[in-house]
Order: sequence, then C-alpha cells, then structure tokens
Amino acid sequence: MLTYTQVVLRSFRISGTLLVVNGLAVILLKGIIHPLELFGDLLLVETSLLFLLAGIVDFGSSLGFAQFRKLIGGSKEAFTLGLRKEAERRALIFVASGVTLFIIMVFLALEF
Repeated sequence: MLTYTQVVLRSFRISGTLLVVNGLAVILLKGIIHPLELFGDLLLVETSLLFLLAGIVDFGSSLGFAQFRKLIGGSKEAFTLGLRKEAERRALIFVASGVTLFIIMVFLALEF
C-alpha cells in the first residue's frame, strides 16, 4: 500500500525526470526553436499525457471495467476495494506529477 509520502516523492521524481529531459531537448534544439516556447509546449503535452495516464490507471481498476474484462476475456481476477484503493493511489502519482508540471508551466508563462 502506497502512503501519501511515497506518492509525493514518486510524483516529484517523475516531474524532475521530465524537467531534465525537457531541458536536454531545449539545449539540443536551441537554434531551431525558441527555447521557452519549446519548453512550454513540452510541459503542456507532458501534463496532458500524465492526466490521461492517471485516468486510464484509475479506470482500469473500476468495477465496471473489471466486469467487462470478466465478460470479454474470461479474467479470473476479482474486484476488491483494496485493489481499487491501490490503483487510485497509483493514479494519484500521475495526477500530482501533472499538477506539478502545470504549476511550473503557469509560473513560466507569468514570468515572460
């Protein structure tokens, strides 16, 4: 079971990794595209992908989807509230990462 401290630390790790990758992309493409525009666009795309991923993780553990898997694929995995809560916490990691990147993007937009 993930604790909220673990969720926050994992979300900061994901956000930090994405910021480093964005920085490297900006450095590599410096002469082609304006650096701040590229950085902002990358943050926007990554934020939206993180929110979509969180929704997919959360939806994949819902009761309706578990019944659908059982109907279509003959899945033997039963729905439990414990698995549902764990999936919600895993989804929370991606939501917190997306919110962190969104806040950084807003501060960059306000600064310039």
